[in-house]
Amino acid sequence: MKTKIFFYSLLVPLLLFLNLPLLVEGGEDDLLSKIKMIPIKGNKKTPDFSLQDINGKKVELKQFKGKVIFLNFWATWCTPCKEEMPCMEILYQQFKEKNFALLAISVDYGGLKPVKEYINRHHYTFPVLLDPKGRTLDLFGVKGIPTTYLIDKKGIMVAKAVGPRDWNSPEVVSLINLLIEKE
Repeated sequence: MKTKIFFYSLLVPLLLFLNLPLLVEGGEDDLLSKIKMIPIKGNKKTPDFSLQDINGKKVELKQFKGKVIFLNFWATWCTPCKEEMPCMEILYQQFKEKNFALLAISVDYGGLKPVKEYINRHHYTFPVLLDPKGRTLDLFGVKGIPTTYLIDKKGIMVAKAVGPRDWNSPEVVSLINLLIEKE
């Protein structure tokens, strides 16, 4: 048993480094279950919004249509939010050249200054949007943070996760690959 665990502990980072898909069994529903994400049934269309990023650029969700979207709600004062950010950066680096977008919406009431300082201090490169009034929280029905939505290339919400996750797990990588390859 120890040999098997040792083998997988070497194999998974190697495959991730080489950007090769992992051999994870199951389809979309099975992967969502393993990640403990809640499937969103009924082909629910994602609400559109427009926010500024930390560089002052206007960003609209609709500009990412045709890409799989990882939409995360967070704040600098939220410890679980901060714990999952390093693996979000790894996920972003792995998929940023594919039909994938990772957007992190900060709901910090303090606005730009604390968010930009935090992002720069940790050298995160994924896009960070500002929503100090929390309007998108209401739009998406977010009750707590971190909350993450996966949205398919057609703008349909696939699943949501409430609470932190290891966004660099083999199941997440397989799910993202599956959604990217899906027509």
